[in-house]
Amino acid sequence: MSYKDNFNVFVGAKSGTFKGVKVTSKSCVMKNIQNLLSITDNHEVTYMTWGNSEEKDILLACGSKGIRSVKVYDTVNETFKLSFVCDIGEGNITGISRYKEEILTAVQSGHIKLWRNNEEDKEYILNAGENLLCMKKANVRSNIIGTGGLENPLKLFDLEKKISIFTAKNVSHDWLQLRVPISINDLHFLSNNKEIVTVGKYGFIRVYDTKAQRRPVINLEIKEESLTKISTCSQDKQIICGSGKGRINMVDLRKCGRVLNTYKGPVGAVTGVAVNKTDQYIVSANLDRYLYIHDLNTKALLKKVYLTSKLSSMVMRSEFTLNVLEEDNQSNDDDEFESEHEFINIDDSN
Repeated sequence: MSYKDNFNVFVGAKSGTFKGVKVTSKSCVMKNIQNLLSITDNHEVTYMTWGNSEEKDILLACGSKGIRSVKVYDTVNETFKLSFVCDIGEGNITGISRYKEEILTAVQSGHIKLWRNNEEDKEYILNAGENLLCMKKANVRSNIIGTGGLENPLKLFDLEKKISIFTAKNVSHDWLQLRVPISINDLHFLSNNKEIVTVGKYGFIRVYDTKAQRRPVINLEIKEESLTKISTCSQDKQIICGSGKGRINMVDLRKCGRVLNTYKGPVGAVTGVAVNKTDQYIVSANLDRYLYIHDLNTKALLKKVYLTSKLSSMVMRSEFTLNVLEEDNQSNDDDEFESEHEFINIDDSN
Protein backbone atom coordinates (compact mmCIF):
# COMPACT_ATOMS: atom_id res chain seq x y z
CA MET A 1 0.00 0.00 0.00
CA SER A 2 1.31 3.45 -0.91
CA TYR A 3 1.98 5.96 1.85
CA LYS A 4 -0.66 8.16 0.23
CA ASP A 5 -3.31 5.52 0.97
CA ASN A 6 -2.83 5.72 4.73
CA PHE A 7 -4.37 9.07 5.72
CA ASN A 8 -5.77 11.61 3.27
CA VAL A 9 -6.09 14.52 5.75
CA PHE A 10 -3.91 15.62 8.66
CA VAL A 11 -5.09 18.14 11.27
CA GLY A 12 -3.53 20.03 14.15
CA ALA A 13 -5.45 21.34 17.15
CA LYS A 14 -5.29 24.08 19.74
CA SER A 15 -4.88 21.38 22.38
CA GLY A 16 -1.65 20.29 20.68
CA THR A 17 -2.94 17.06 19.17
CA PHE A 18 -1.84 16.05 15.67
CA LYS A 19 -4.15 13.58 13.93
CA GLY A 20 -4.29 11.59 10.75
CA VAL A 21 -7.73 11.10 9.22
CA LYS A 22 -8.79 8.67 6.52
CA VAL A 23 -12.17 9.74 5.14
CA THR A 24 -14.11 7.80 2.51
CA SER A 25 -17.76 7.67 1.51
CA LYS A 26 -18.25 4.59 3.73
CA SER A 27 -16.07 5.19 6.78
CA CYS A 28 -13.86 7.55 8.72
CA VAL A 29 -10.79 6.43 10.66
CA MET A 30 -8.77 8.82 12.82
CA LYS A 31 -5.63 8.41 14.87
CA ASN A 32 -3.61 10.55 17.26
CA ILE A 33 -0.14 10.56 15.71
CA GLN A 34 1.54 12.40 18.56
CA ASN A 35 1.79 10.76 21.98
CA LEU A 36 -0.83 12.41 24.18
CA LEU A 37 1.39 12.11 27.26
CA SER A 38 3.99 14.36 25.63
CA ILE A 39 1.53 17.20 24.95
CA THR A 40 1.51 20.21 27.28
CA ASP A 41 -0.43 23.48 27.39
CA ASN A 42 2.22 25.03 25.14
CA HIS A 43 1.86 22.57 22.28
CA GLU A 44 -0.84 24.29 20.21
CA VAL A 45 -0.29 23.55 16.52
CA THR A 46 -0.24 27.02 14.97
CA TYR A 47 0.73 26.17 11.40
CA MET A 48 0.99 23.15 9.09
CA THR A 49 2.11 22.69 5.50
CA TRP A 50 3.51 20.03 3.20
CA GLY A 51 7.30 19.86 3.20
CA ASN A 52 7.62 18.75 -0.43
CA SER A 53 5.61 18.35 -3.61
CA GLU A 54 5.51 14.55 -3.17
CA GLU A 55 3.58 15.13 0.09
CA LYS A 56 5.91 12.88 2.06
CA ASP A 57 6.78 15.32 4.87
CA ILE A 58 4.59 17.62 6.96
CA LEU A 59 6.07 20.71 8.60
CA LEU A 60 4.42 21.64 11.92
CA ALA A 61 4.77 24.77 14.04
CA CYS A 62 3.94 24.26 17.71
CA GLY A 63 3.71 26.50 20.75
CA SER A 64 1.88 29.74 21.47
CA LYS A 65 3.04 30.63 24.99
CA GLY A 66 6.76 31.15 25.06
CA ILE A 67 8.69 28.18 23.68
CA ARG A 68 8.00 27.51 20.01
CA SER A 69 9.16 24.49 18.08
CA VAL A 70 9.20 23.09 14.56
CA LYS A 71 8.61 19.41 13.83
CA VAL A 72 8.90 17.40 10.63
CA TYR A 73 6.64 14.36 10.30
CA ASP A 74 7.54 11.64 7.80
CA THR A 75 4.29 10.21 6.41
CA VAL A 76 6.13 7.35 4.67
CA ASN A 77 7.76 5.92 7.80
CA GLU A 78 5.08 7.38 10.10
CA THR A 79 7.50 9.04 12.47
CA PHE A 80 8.81 12.46 13.48
CA LYS A 81 12.26 12.74 11.93
CA LEU A 82 13.24 16.24 13.08
CA SER A 83 12.38 18.67 15.87
CA PHE A 84 14.02 21.91 16.97
CA VAL A 85 13.25 25.03 19.02
CA CYS A 86 12.49 28.24 17.11
CA ASP A 87 14.20 30.75 19.40
CA ILE A 88 14.19 33.80 17.15
CA GLY A 89 11.85 36.79 17.38
CA GLU A 90 8.58 36.92 19.31
CA GLY A 91 5.06 35.62 18.81
CA ASN A 92 3.64 32.54 17.12
CA ILE A 93 5.19 30.94 14.09
CA THR A 94 3.03 32.22 11.23
CA GLY A 95 4.68 30.51 8.29
CA ILE A 96 6.91 27.54 7.47
CA SER A 97 8.39 26.42 4.19
CA ARG A 98 11.23 24.31 2.86
CA TYR A 99 13.95 25.97 0.82
CA LYS A 100 16.90 24.01 -0.60
CA GLU A 101 16.30 21.13 1.84
CA GLU A 102 16.36 23.56 4.76
CA ILE A 103 13.46 24.97 6.77
CA LEU A 104 12.32 28.58 6.62
CA THR A 105 10.25 30.03 9.48
CA ALA A 106 8.47 33.35 10.04
CA VAL A 107 7.20 34.66 13.39
CA GLN A 108 4.78 37.45 14.32
CA SER A 109 7.57 39.91 15.13
CA GLY A 110 8.59 39.75 11.46
CA HIS A 111 11.77 37.71 11.84
CA ILE A 112 12.30 35.24 9.00
CA LYS A 113 15.07 32.69 9.35
CA LEU A 114 16.49 29.87 7.25
CA TRP A 115 17.53 27.13 9.67
CA ARG A 116 20.74 25.60 8.41
CA ASN A 117 22.45 22.45 9.62
CA ASN A 118 25.11 24.63 11.21
CA GLU A 119 23.80 25.16 14.75
CA GLU A 120 26.09 28.16 15.20
CA ASP A 121 24.16 30.11 12.56
CA LYS A 122 21.89 32.21 14.79
CA GLU A 123 21.28 35.21 12.53
CA TYR A 124 17.93 35.72 10.85
CA ILE A 125 18.06 36.57 7.19
CA LEU A 126 15.08 38.94 6.77
CA ASN A 127 12.76 41.23 8.71
CA ALA A 128 9.29 41.52 7.19
CA GLY A 129 7.91 43.94 9.78
CA GLU A 130 5.86 43.58 12.96
CA ASN A 131 2.43 41.91 13.23
CA LEU A 132 3.33 39.38 10.55
CA LEU A 133 0.45 36.94 10.07
CA CYS A 134 1.45 34.89 7.03
CA MET A 135 4.41 33.85 4.89
CA LYS A 136 4.13 31.76 1.72
CA LYS A 137 6.63 30.59 -0.89
CA ALA A 138 6.02 31.08 -4.62
CA ASN A 139 4.93 28.04 -6.61
CA VAL A 140 7.52 28.22 -9.39
CA ARG A 141 10.34 30.49 -8.24
CA SER A 142 11.23 28.84 -4.94
CA ASN A 143 13.49 31.72 -3.92
CA ILE A 144 10.55 34.17 -3.75
CA ILE A 145 8.33 34.47 -0.66
CA GLY A 146 5.35 36.68 0.10
CA THR A 147 4.50 38.12 3.52
CA GLY A 148 1.76 40.22 5.09
CA GLY A 149 -0.07 40.96 8.31
CA LEU A 150 -1.91 43.54 10.38
CA GLU A 151 -0.87 46.98 9.12
CA ASN A 152 1.85 45.07 7.30
CA PRO A 153 1.34 45.29 3.52
CA LEU A 154 2.12 42.57 1.02
CA LYS A 155 5.86 42.23 0.47
CA LEU A 156 7.90 39.95 -1.76
CA PHE A 157 11.42 38.90 -0.84
CA ASP A 158 14.22 37.20 -2.77
CA LEU A 159 15.80 34.64 -0.44
CA GLU A 160 18.96 34.33 -2.50
CA LYS A 161 19.69 38.05 -2.51
CA LYS A 162 18.07 38.61 0.91
CA ILE A 163 16.30 41.74 -0.30
CA SER A 164 12.74 43.04 -0.69
CA ILE A 165 11.69 43.12 -4.35
CA PHE A 166 8.10 44.37 -4.00
CA THR A 167 6.03 46.27 -1.44
CA ALA A 168 2.33 46.82 -2.09
CA LYS A 169 0.72 50.22 -1.80
CA ASN A 170 -2.51 50.67 0.14
CA VAL A 171 -5.74 51.36 -1.73
CA SER A 172 -7.06 54.90 -1.98
CA HIS A 173 -9.07 56.41 0.89
CA ASP A 174 -12.73 55.43 1.13
CA TRP A 175 -15.68 57.66 0.19
CA LEU A 176 -15.38 59.45 3.54
CA GLN A 177 -11.71 60.13 2.77
CA LEU A 178 -10.68 57.83 5.61
CA ARG A 179 -7.65 55.59 5.39
CA VAL A 180 -8.49 51.93 4.67
CA PRO A 181 -6.79 49.65 7.23
CA ILE A 182 -4.40 46.92 6.06
CA SER A 183 -4.90 43.31 7.07
CA ILE A 184 -3.56 40.13 5.45
CA ASN A 185 -4.46 36.86 7.17
CA ASP A 186 -3.50 34.61 4.26
CA LEU A 187 -2.08 34.86 0.74
CA HIS A 188 -1.50 32.62 -2.24
CA PHE A 189 0.56 32.86 -5.42
CA LEU A 190 -1.46 32.17 -8.55
CA SER A 191 0.02 29.79 -11.11
CA ASN A 192 1.46 32.54 -13.33
CA ASN A 193 3.60 33.56 -10.31
CA LYS A 194 3.08 37.24 -11.18
CA GLU A 195 -0.21 37.61 -9.33
CA ILE A 196 -0.81 37.18 -5.61
CA VAL A 197 -4.22 37.03 -3.93
CA THR A 198 -4.65 38.10 -0.29
CA VAL A 199 -7.50 37.97 2.24
CA GLY A 200 -7.85 39.77 5.56
CA LYS A 201 -9.93 40.53 8.64
CA TYR A 202 -11.88 43.37 7.00
CA GLY A 203 -13.39 41.16 4.29
CA PHE A 204 -11.23 42.32 1.38
CA ILE A 205 -10.01 39.97 -1.35
CA ARG A 206 -7.23 41.63 -3.31
CA VAL A 207 -5.22 40.53 -6.31
CA TYR A 208 -1.83 42.13 -6.94
CA ASP A 209 -0.02 42.02 -10.28
CA THR A 210 3.62 42.72 -9.49
CA LYS A 211 4.38 43.49 -13.14
CA ALA A 212 1.61 46.09 -13.46
CA GLN A 213 1.35 48.25 -10.32
CA ARG A 214 1.76 48.34 -6.56
CA ARG A 215 -1.94 48.76 -5.81
CA PRO A 216 -4.28 45.76 -6.23
CA VAL A 217 -5.72 45.18 -9.70
CA ILE A 218 -8.80 43.56 -8.11
CA ASN A 219 -10.30 44.76 -4.82
CA LEU A 220 -13.40 42.78 -3.80
CA GLU A 221 -15.18 43.00 -0.45
CA ILE A 222 -17.33 40.41 1.32
CA LYS A 223 -19.15 42.61 3.80
CA GLU A 224 -19.23 41.81 7.52
CA GLU A 225 -16.83 38.89 7.14
CA SER A 226 -13.32 38.43 8.51
CA LEU A 227 -11.54 36.24 5.96
CA THR A 228 -9.07 33.79 7.47
CA LYS A 229 -7.91 31.22 4.88
CA ILE A 230 -7.63 30.82 1.14
CA SER A 231 -7.03 28.04 -1.38
CA THR A 232 -6.82 28.07 -5.17
CA CYS A 233 -8.64 25.82 -7.61
CA SER A 234 -7.08 24.21 -10.69
CA GLN A 235 -8.92 26.87 -12.67
CA ASP A 236 -6.48 29.58 -11.69
CA LYS A 237 -8.94 32.46 -11.61
CA GLN A 238 -11.11 30.78 -8.99
CA ILE A 239 -10.36 30.61 -5.26
CA ILE A 240 -11.99 29.27 -2.11
CA CYS A 241 -11.90 31.45 1.01
CA GLY A 242 -13.07 30.83 4.57
CA SER A 243 -14.12 33.33 7.22
CA GLY A 244 -14.14 33.76 10.98
CA LYS A 245 -17.89 33.04 11.02
CA GLY A 246 -17.53 29.71 9.24
CA ARG A 247 -18.57 30.99 5.84
CA ILE A 248 -16.90 29.38 2.80
CA ASN A 249 -17.12 31.03 -0.62
CA MET A 250 -15.93 30.39 -4.14
CA VAL A 251 -14.73 33.62 -5.75
CA ASP A 252 -14.13 34.26 -9.45
CA LEU A 253 -11.16 36.59 -9.92
CA ARG A 254 -11.79 37.42 -13.56
CA LYS A 255 -12.49 41.04 -14.42
CA CYS A 256 -13.57 42.80 -11.20
CA GLY A 257 -14.14 39.61 -9.21
CA ARG A 258 -17.41 38.19 -7.88
CA VAL A 259 -18.67 35.65 -5.36
CA LEU A 260 -20.00 32.52 -7.08
CA ASN A 261 -20.90 29.93 -4.43
CA THR A 262 -21.47 29.72 -0.69
CA TYR A 263 -20.87 26.42 1.12
CA LYS A 264 -22.96 26.00 4.27
CA GLY A 265 -22.36 23.92 7.38
CA PRO A 266 -19.47 25.27 9.49
CA VAL A 267 -20.32 27.42 12.51
CA GLY A 268 -16.79 28.09 13.78
CA ALA A 269 -13.91 30.03 12.28
CA VAL A 270 -12.31 28.36 9.27
CA THR A 271 -8.70 27.52 10.16
CA GLY A 272 -7.81 25.51 7.07
CA VAL A 273 -9.24 24.99 3.60
CA ALA A 274 -8.05 23.01 0.58
CA VAL A 275 -9.30 21.86 -2.83
CA ASN A 276 -8.24 18.54 -4.35
CA LYS A 277 -6.52 18.58 -7.73
CA THR A 278 -9.62 17.46 -9.66
CA ASP A 279 -11.68 20.37 -8.28
CA GLN A 280 -14.24 17.94 -6.88
CA TYR A 281 -13.96 18.39 -3.11
CA ILE A 282 -13.45 21.24 -0.64
CA VAL A 283 -12.07 20.12 2.72
CA SER A 284 -12.09 22.59 5.61
CA ALA A 285 -11.03 22.53 9.27
CA ASN A 286 -12.86 24.68 11.81
CA LEU A 287 -12.78 25.79 15.42
CA ASP A 288 -16.15 24.06 15.94
CA ARG A 289 -14.13 20.77 16.09
CA TYR A 290 -15.47 19.45 12.79
CA LEU A 291 -13.85 18.58 9.48
CA TYR A 292 -16.19 19.42 6.59
CA ILE A 293 -16.15 18.02 3.07
CA HIS A 294 -18.22 19.78 0.39
CA ASP A 295 -18.80 19.07 -3.27
CA LEU A 296 -17.23 22.03 -5.04
CA ASN A 297 -19.72 22.07 -7.90
CA THR A 298 -23.04 21.18 -6.25
CA LYS A 299 -22.24 22.88 -2.89
CA ALA A 300 -23.58 19.79 -1.07
CA LEU A 301 -22.14 18.90 2.35
CA LEU A 302 -20.85 15.35 1.81
CA LYS A 303 -19.19 14.61 5.15
CA LYS A 304 -19.00 16.15 8.61
CA VAL A 305 -16.42 14.52 10.89
CA TYR A 306 -16.18 15.31 14.61
CA LEU A 307 -12.53 15.35 15.77
CA THR A 308 -13.00 16.26 19.49
CA SER A 309 -10.49 19.17 19.53
CA LYS A 310 -10.63 22.72 18.22
CA LEU A 311 -8.86 22.44 14.88
CA SER A 312 -6.21 25.09 14.23
CA SER A 313 -4.59 23.86 10.99
CA MET A 314 -4.90 21.26 8.26
CA VAL A 315 -3.22 19.72 5.22
CA MET A 316 -4.94 17.55 2.63
CA ARG A 317 -3.46 15.25 0.02
CA SER A 318 -3.92 16.69 -3.46
CA GLU A 319 -5.34 13.34 -4.66
CA PHE A 320 -8.01 13.32 -1.94
CA THR A 321 -11.16 11.42 -2.85
CA LEU A 322 -14.13 9.90 -1.03
CA ASN A 323 -14.29 7.01 -3.48
CA VAL A 324 -13.32 3.65 -2.00
CA LEU A 325 -10.68 1.70 -3.94
CA GLU A 326 -11.45 -1.88 -4.98
CA GLU A 327 -8.77 -3.35 -2.76
CA ASP A 328 -10.28 -1.50 0.20
CA ASN A 329 -13.67 -3.07 -0.55
CA GLN A 330 -12.09 -6.52 -0.43
CA SER A 331 -10.51 -5.98 3.01
CA ASN A 332 -11.77 -7.93 6.00
CA ASP A 333 -14.65 -6.14 7.73
CA ASP A 334 -13.65 -7.39 11.18
CA ASP A 335 -10.10 -6.06 10.82
CA GLU A 336 -11.43 -2.70 9.70
CA PHE A 337 -13.72 -2.47 12.75
CA GLU A 338 -10.94 -3.37 15.18
CA SER A 339 -8.59 -0.83 13.65
CA GLU A 340 -11.16 1.94 13.72
CA HIS A 341 -12.13 1.12 17.30
CA GLU A 342 -8.50 1.26 18.39
CA PHE A 343 -7.94 4.63 16.75
CA ILE A 344 -11.05 6.24 18.20
CA ASN A 345 -10.24 5.04 21.72
CA ILE A 346 -6.94 6.91 21.79
CA ASP A 347 -8.53 10.20 20.76
CA ASP A 348 -8.31 12.96 23.35
CA SER A 349 -11.49 14.28 24.93
CA ASN A 350 -10.60 17.97 24.99
